[in-house]
Amino acid sequence: MRILLAVTAAIAAAVLASPVSAQDLKVTVAGRDTVVLTPAEVKALPRARATIQVKGQPVVYEGAILHGALLKAGVVSGERLMGRYLNQVVILRAADGFSSILSIAETDPVYRANPVILADTVNGQPLDAREGPYRVVVDGDLRPSRSPRGVLAVEVKAGF
Repeated sequence: MRILLAVTAAIAAAVLASPVSAQDLKVTVAGRDTVVLTPAEVKALPRARATIQVKGQPVVYEGAILHGALLKAGVVSGERLMGRYLNQVVILRAADGFSSILSIAETDPVYRANPVILADTVNGQPLDAREGPYRVVVDGDLRPSRSPRGVLAVEVKAGF
């Protein structure tokens, strides 16, 4: 029995430490069709780096800019992002059931200098199974509380 537990633990550790295989990203904008972006399409989006502090140490993530994925799904952006469109929220849904919410303005370069990214690498290495396929990283946040791991879907809808 102990041998079985040890083997199971070793396999689980190996799976969690290995790079995660890429997956499609579902992007939904209320009132529009859902767009499913393949890993190649996500990789082809404009990219950026973001640094966050984890346990007091800087960690550098790199990946596609979230705004690019939202544009593919037809979100209103730039100078047109005002009035009723500013009422929208971006819900980031992770594989483990965790969700994080950003205002639409936080994802738009007209309103925010630091990017929000769909990271696929950390410190130059592919994300492991614990963090991947994508981790949303909000550059400039002092804590990684709004940086969900294992993001599979992004939804934009009216906030109130």
